Amino acid sequence: MKNFIQLVVAILFVATACSIANQKTVAQVEPKLPEGAVEMRYERHLHFDVLLRDSIPARMIFDSGSSNLLLDSTFYTTTFGKNNSLRRAMLSGAGGGFQLTTLDASRWSYSIGELSHTEPMAVVMDLRKIVGDGVDGLFGLPSMLGKRVEFNYAVGYMRILKPEEKITEDFTAIKCSWLKDKDRIIVPLTVTFADGYALTGNFLVDTGMPDALALVSATTARLKSGGHLVGAQSTTVEVGGVGGSRTESYVTAKQITIGGKTVNSVRISCSENKQGAMTDSRFDGLVGNALLANFDVIFDFENWVMYLRPNTR
Repeated sequence: MKNFIQLVVAILFVATACSIANQKTVAQVEPKLPEGAVEMRYERHLHFDVLLRDSIPARMIFDSGSSNLLLDSTFYTTTFGKNNSLRRAMLSGAGGGFQLTTLDASRWSYSIGELSHTEPMAVVMDLRKIVGDGVDGLFGLPSMLGKRVEFNYAVGYMRILKPEEKITEDFTAIKCSWLKDKDRIIVPLTVTFADGYALTGNFLVDTGMPDALALVSATTARLKSGGHLVGAQSTTVEVGGVGGSRTESYVTAKQITIGGKTVNSVRISCSENKQGAMTDSRFDGLVGNALLANFDVIFDFENWVMYLRPNTR
């Protein structure tokens, strides 16, 4: 019996030691966020813990393609109650039309870590129907203007660079431009298709889009007429974003080159919408998270420069 007890104690000691060692191993591999960084959960979208009006926690998405603060209608009603002063409005987006929404014209302040911003109104709509349950809202590019901001997809954080901080030489700088309203950023890149045809164009950076790349309708039509989208099959997505359903086709590009960096075998969507934001001819398409996730990304939203460094994701 004595030997049996000693054996049990030894087994328990070994199991406990292994458990502790395993915990240390896990702790060692957990990345430590840099000073001033806030956690960013990349789950097709970029999710952040946000404080609305100084005290109300909300899980929100950062969408660089949006110039509005959006709140999910269920979250809004549950948190703030019914508001008879809401005004109706029409909003367009990636869907093929316009969507009826409401506006809360009271001032809205929110903060993400050290970043704080106030907007004159918020759009209230059924956002969860588009981006999934558990999302309370969406904040856009106006909160970032004038700042240099790092988005690290591999480790999972966002960080505002200090004014005196230098960007290291392992980042490649890409001079960008902006739309007329100067609140959305445009980046040049090249898409090479299976037949060898290379399209060099300007693409709107849209972190609200999970896909790698999406061509607007005019670009799709031009490539189809040239025979460069061979094998693309059209489909209709019923919930295609703000504005309802969208019609598009998918094709695998041979490669995408951005800032001299190449990503191979990229699945891209080709819009065939007749109306909505994807018919905008001011740019050739959208750049989304599935492409940006290959890099550590810094945006200089004052000088409109994007910095990229391939990551180890």
